[in-house]
Amino acid sequence: MITTTQLRDFAFFLSNTSRWELEKAGIISPGPSGDTAWKRFNNDFDVFVIKLSAEKLKALTDMIAGYLQVSEYSREQAAAAERKVA
Repeated sequence: MITTTQLRDFAFFLSNTSRWELEKAGIISPGPSGDTAWKRFNNDFDVFVIKLSAEKLKALTDMIAGYLQVSEYSREQAAAAERKVA
């Protein structure tokens, strides 16, 4: 089950992920050939996901999972630092 925090983190992932990150991960093609995929990622994410090959879908899943782990770790570190100050 997804938590409200994970859902918010996922929304941040969608808002903050750059085209070059998707290109670097092999999820979209670099240059003009990736324009359609990049537009779809930003404007029609569900269709973007449906159209991905299994390999690219795995890469996107790994990318999202990594983002969510970093977000959780950052929150834990911030909470630990706050406890030390208090």
